[in-house]
Amino acid sequence: MRSTFGHWLRLLRVHHWVKNLLLVVPYLTAHAWNRSDVLDPLARAWWSMCLIASATYVLNDLADLSHDRAHRVKQHRPLASRAIAVPMALAVAAILTLMGAGIAWTVSVHFTTIVAIYGVLTTIYTRQAKRVAILDVMVLAALWVLRLVAGAAAIGVALSMWLLSFGAFLFLSLSLAKRLAELEAFSGGLEDVLPGRGYSRRDRPAVLGFGIATATVSVLVLALFVDSTAAQHAYSHPERLWLLCLPMWFWLSRLWLITARGEMHHDPIVYSMKDRASWASLVLLVMVWMSALLPW
Repeated sequence: MRSTFGHWLRLLRVHHWVKNLLLVVPYLTAHAWNRSDVLDPLARAWWSMCLIASATYVLNDLADLSHDRAHRVKQHRPLASRAIAVPMALAVAAILTLMGAGIAWTVSVHFTTIVAIYGVLTTIYTRQAKRVAILDVMVLAALWVLRLVAGAAAIGVALSMWLLSFGAFLFLSLSLAKRLAELEAFSGGLEDVLPGRGYSRRDRPAVLGFGIATATVSVLVLALFVDSTAAQHAYSHPERLWLLCLPMWFWLSRLWLITARGEMHHDPIVYSMKDRASWASLVLLVMVWMSALLPW
């Protein structure tokens, strides 16, 4: 097959770049919008993470090549369908890595170190961890959390332990949702192992339970934060933050209900980007957060 621009966009997962908006979260939670000097390094940090992430997506697809070609849906991926040649994909991954590392160095040494840890952890995940049940979702959650850490490092603010705890449980839940969606789409028998992963269909109840539990804990952490000293000092009306729990619980509960029904055909974040109810939940979260900031 002849490669097209669309094939490259799919291979590099450009639509997943939205995940790197997590770098902006520490900027918002630290109330650093009065610091104009942090916008430029934050933008460069975003580009760096996007390029590095795309390079890791290529390497991940290369590692999963044999499994993808046997999958009824993933066989249409650019590398699995041979729309893009493996040597060309490797060359592009190397170029993106160098570009991402170069941009990271212009941000700060601290940020570059975190990007390097992200790259190492992604390599561990690609080569071994994704084949080990439970460890795989823990590593995926860690990669999400590292985006928060990287955002704080890029602008030189301390990362809140409340944000870190909330993010860890939330991202663990989303990673488990992704695995359950793959298990629901898997057509093998109860004892058959999901290709390239460490789960079989008989693990579905356990994965569902773990996912719902971690989602609930993330909302609990959010609720506990409302009554914390940090919230009392940072917000004019911290009591209004209680309302954050409602749209957050609705979004997560609905996400897990859809996944348990076998209707989650995408990555949970990609699905949420196309889901009106998810966007409505996000709008409500932003409105409540802003109302807690206002002095009246």
